[in-house]
Amino acid sequence: MSSQTQPIDWDQPVKIIPTGKQPRFPLSLTEGDEYLLIINNLEQASHRTQTVQLSAEFDSGKKTPLDCYFQNTPRLPQTLSENQRGVPSQAVRLPSHQTAIRESNSKPESAARERSFYLFVTDGSLSDRNQYSKIKSRLIQQSDRVAIYLDQQQKENELAPGLVDGILETLEHQVLDKITSQCGPIRDVDQDGRFTILLSPWLSKLQGGKTSINGFVRPSDFRETVSEPFSNHCDMLYLNSALKPGQELLDLLSHEVTHAAVSSLRAFQSKSPAGPLMDEEDWLNEGIAHIMEPGYTNRDYRISEFYRKPEAYPLVVPDYYRAQLWRNHGCRGAVSLFLDWCNQIECTQRFPYRFTHHPLTGTRKIEQLTAHPFPELFRLWSLSLAQQTLHPGTRVKTVGDQSPFHCGKFLLAGPAFQTWDLSNNPQASMNIASTASGFLHLKTDEIQNGNITINVNGFSKMQLTLLKISQNGNRLSLTATEHLPGTNNIPSVEFLDVRLTCKHPAGSTVETISVESSGAYLSRSSRRPRLFQTASLNALLTSQSGKFEMTNERTYEENGKQVTDFLIRIPRTILQKETKADCLTFKMIVQTETQMHIAAQTDFKLPTQPVQRLTEASKSTKN
Repeated sequence: MSSQTQPIDWDQPVKIIPTGKQPRFPLSLTEGDEYLLIINNLEQASHRTQTVQLSAEFDSGKKTPLDCYFQNTPRLPQTLSENQRGVPSQAVRLPSHQTAIRESNSKPESAARERSFYLFVTDGSLSDRNQYSKIKSRLIQQSDRVAIYLDQQQKENELAPGLVDGILETLEHQVLDKITSQCGPIRDVDQDGRFTILLSPWLSKLQGGKTSINGFVRPSDFRETVSEPFSNHCDMLYLNSALKPGQELLDLLSHEVTHAAVSSLRAFQSKSPAGPLMDEEDWLNEGIAHIMEPGYTNRDYRISEFYRKPEAYPLVVPDYYRAQLWRNHGCRGAVSLFLDWCNQIECTQRFPYRFTHHPLTGTRKIEQLTAHPFPELFRLWSLSLAQQTLHPGTRVKTVGDQSPFHCGKFLLAGPAFQTWDLSNNPQASMNIASTASGFLHLKTDEIQNGNITINVNGFSKMQLTLLKISQNGNRLSLTATEHLPGTNNIPSVEFLDVRLTCKHPAGSTVETISVESSGAYLSRSSRRPRLFQTASLNALLTSQSGKFEMTNERTYEENGKQVTDFLIRIPRTILQKETKADCLTFKMIVQTETQMHIAAQTDFKLPTQPVQRLTEASKSTKN
């Protein structure tokens, strides 16, 4: 029996295999039937966004697919096959003449009192030596394995109390041994016996003052064949001198030392004629560093941004900077989740070691590590993401001991679905970035039951997967719209009112609402998620200046569903400080009668602010 004619199990995911440019496939809709169409863009050009256009025909009479056929998707094993457990035979090894940073029981000579390092600080070309500044620094602390230098333009008493000791203790007792054992050793490039840290205020004003980062590792520093100023020929990492001790410091150091281990391993001169290995592609380099973080202070907001708009953020990006996606938090959230998923399906708990020691990079590396072609792996990962929205209990464990809806400071509702109500709109479209996934929720009114044909006008590297959504009645609908006050008592120039409407199962209760500012380049601190427990909301809005407020407006029934309206009052003075935000993202957790928790999210695009009137209102308030 050919694959085109095999019977289809609609309780399992279904691949739609195109055989022509415009696939058409029938669906049978009965009362309550809903589907999820996952559209993957397998194009690997980082800036290549593709558009797919869809249309629906009711009662078309067509019963067989045209220019495509159906096939069930095989399940991915819970763990990789036995023959994938070992480290690849081509694994990078430390040549005998190369040494790692010293063990803690050996004491090197005292570190140099002063050192100079080159740092790229402008927004110019990375290959232009004139874009680099020479940073003079002095030694402020050292241990057996670590030397910490401070940029000479800053005084030691300007650093946060406990920062220097915190860096030293964290590296010596929590990070270096863990990363070395799980990923690999860090080569002592400059032969000084210590791993070098440079603290500098320059990290708050990179790219000509446009960018502030907490830390980074430069792979070229580990390559002796790269000339100055493009390499400092030193095993080191750069840290922002404005850092503070705590969990964020631990996560950051774990992340950056992983980068150092990866850079170190790949910089070794191989004995093979091929010479040194290429640098790890950026997406994989960041992904492996994220999954080595013990906490979520460096990931939670990035995962939240990716979930907000998964179709917008590429997974495979070999060079973030040249693709103009450097510091794009949605992209980083995508690869963090992807490699974490790969790590979860690894049966040996050795994925980081196998990853860092594998000589290849890019999708070829992932294919060898998982023994799956990348297109099929990408499809299976997309299905895993979809299940996180449909069934939170099935999520890949990424949030420690917290509930499936919490990650660090942020609530997560899984990747957002775009809803296509075929009854009210026979057409739909979606823009999908390269190596990104679009999730299209297909639903229809009860009166439109029957046969329907979906016409797809897509692109050459489009991958389609269809998932029938079970009829459990636990679907949520969440919308946010601007609310204009019925009186003139609250001038709209001072406040923005938003009505949040949730349609949820009868007898269920809205428990928690989260509001966060969102955007691809918005920092964690700028997102500031605000959590509201609905049981403790005030009965009325007080309209206090500078206060973000919420109240339960009303609850009623509609077509067998329960509907709850909430009013949110936001002072425009708050919004004025968040001009970089693309929108506000509302998330909601609902508890059903059976004690099940479900979640939903929606975006609210911020309106243009009346800046002049707002300024005048602020002045009058002060008076």
